[in-house]
Amino acid sequence: MKTRTLLALMLTCAGLDWQGRALAESPPGRAKPARWFAFRSFRPQPETLRRFAAMGVETVCFFPASTDCSLGVPYSAFPPIWIGPGRYDFASLDKQVEQIRQANPKAKLLCMIDLNTPHWWVRLHGRRSGCCDTFYQQGRTAATDVWRKETREYLRAFLGHMEKRHAPSVAGYILACGATTEWQDCSHGEESASRRAAWRAWMKANQRPDPVDIPPASLRERTTHGIFRDPVKDRLALDYWRFNSWLTGDAILFFAGAVQEVIDHRVPIGIFYGYVLEHARGRLLYEGHLDFDRVFRSKDLDFFLAPGPYFDRQIGGGSGFMTCTGSLRLYGKGCIREIDHRTHTSRSTVELGVSVPGHRDGFPDEKATIAGLRREFSLSLIEGTSLWWFDMFGGWYEGQAVISAIEQMRTLWQQHAPRSTGPAAEVAVLVDAESMVYVDGMASILPEFLYRQRAGLARMGAPYEVFSVADLATLDLSKHKLILLPNLFVVDAAKRDLLRKKVCRGDKTVVWVYAPGVIADGVYDRANIEKLTGIRPDVTELTERKMDGWTSVFAPKPNLPSTTLRKLARDAGVHIYSDAPEPLYANEHLLAAHSLKGGKRTFELPRRCRRITELFTHRVVAENATRFSDSLAAPSTVLYALDVAE
Repeated sequence: MKTRTLLALMLTCAGLDWQGRALAESPPGRAKPARWFAFRSFRPQPETLRRFAAMGVETVCFFPASTDCSLGVPYSAFPPIWIGPGRYDFASLDKQVEQIRQANPKAKLLCMIDLNTPHWWVRLHGRRSGCCDTFYQQGRTAATDVWRKETREYLRAFLGHMEKRHAPSVAGYILACGATTEWQDCSHGEESASRRAAWRAWMKANQRPDPVDIPPASLRERTTHGIFRDPVKDRLALDYWRFNSWLTGDAILFFAGAVQEVIDHRVPIGIFYGYVLEHARGRLLYEGHLDFDRVFRSKDLDFFLAPGPYFDRQIGGGSGFMTCTGSLRLYGKGCIREIDHRTHTSRSTVELGVSVPGHRDGFPDEKATIAGLRREFSLSLIEGTSLWWFDMFGGWYEGQAVISAIEQMRTLWQQHAPRSTGPAAEVAVLVDAESMVYVDGMASILPEFLYRQRAGLARMGAPYEVFSVADLATLDLSKHKLILLPNLFVVDAAKRDLLRKKVCRGDKTVVWVYAPGVIADGVYDRANIEKLTGIRPDVTELTERKMDGWTSVFAPKPNLPSTTLRKLARDAGVHIYSDAPEPLYANEHLLAAHSLKGGKRTFELPRRCRRITELFTHRVVAENATRFSDSLAAPSTVLYALDVAE
């Protein structure tokens, strides 16, 4: 198949809104991702590979990269593979596969494919506008024909070699591009010739006037109403930021389609993407991740990856996810949680002497490392995701106590992962991508809506799950008693109808935050808030009103603390497992808690259990009980198996 021309590419999207709902393809690919318990390293050391193989960790992610990382050093210790126009050093690729096989003969490979521009490519093509280094300038290059064409040729050649030489060992492929290979665009909307042409074509395809040029920064950054853009006065900026995320999404889907032309869904395909809960000020609007609703639905992608969040990851922190994991489950997609938390043995610098980010929030000693890694493991196990242990530049997992802890977790994974399909949540968080296009991307309040809100949610004493508002039509919210809408600022007739049918009913408590529905049906008006919530917009404190069959709560200030969330949840009839303001995760069969200070804790269960066993210490802590107490060390993570009575 010939590479699509830019115009043809854009015309395929005629009549679609920015989220591409008409392109939504719900059926997942034929290849189903497993619940992986895996190992990853940029530069895997044979001894570490053997150590994890001895634990029974047979899934290994490797990255045969041709580019350098954000620390100024190569990702890979091996020579680049893409070495010139149509020239590929697949001997380097084979050596990397062989290194893993020698250390772990049973290894199944998750193979990352580097789609970023090699240095030689930028030098060769860089005189042309739109031929930039995709690592930081992905958006200025994403629509460039020569980049798509030559990168697609490399991708097909890479896959052809892997499928011919190593297919039995491949468990899946991961497409990597943009900043830190996570499809992050750091160009802040700046122009190139190809981006301008794509923007004009996108506008025409969506029945908009030809904008002729990319709006200048002064226009695209303007907000008429405080932190909010006006749907009429700022329409060009709104369209441009919609297009900005669409362009990254389109590049992802272009290359995902190219993969399936070669492998035809033989193994699952994944990407790092959809960081709506993590990207905040200076990032969420700009870096291209707001097209996740469309990308999540693609039939050509099977799983999504993200590290544990960088906010609240320290020992005692609540952790969480960067993506809408509930939506991924809804679409039958897999999710890999990257455990890249800095341990007490992690190497803090690379060979240039540059520090690896994140050490200030690392685990300070062996005891904290084990407690922190157990927290991340327990969250992954309970949420129904996969995980991998990321030994980034080496030295992350050293010492017999840490190795023994991971080995035990591997055993527990084999025993309990088959039954873990997601949290036993009666609290749902509904996140709206469209609303964030209307918000000032540099607003100081931006992190309060989603990024920091996870801390309170993790500590309210009850599990929660996160969905996209775009999924309301197919969501079953019958079990959810408390619904949090932390960023629903834009509402139209279709959204109102879905809210009425799915959310504002059934004795649910609905919590609206900051300026719910302030932009309604294309009009910015503070009066819209009362029309949606039934509560006056000038209230200064949390305000509640009983409605017809549901309860409306308006929180004028974002980032609700755990105490407020716990009270709202309890009043809504949500089961509260613990009153301690500490991280807690639960599903039907497992309950986990994480504590910095330790001490006696009491847990209430939603149903009677024949036996409650703490799995890390093999202790039976209660029998025939709906309530039990336990003494937690400082710091520690506990994981209880709940043997539910029939």
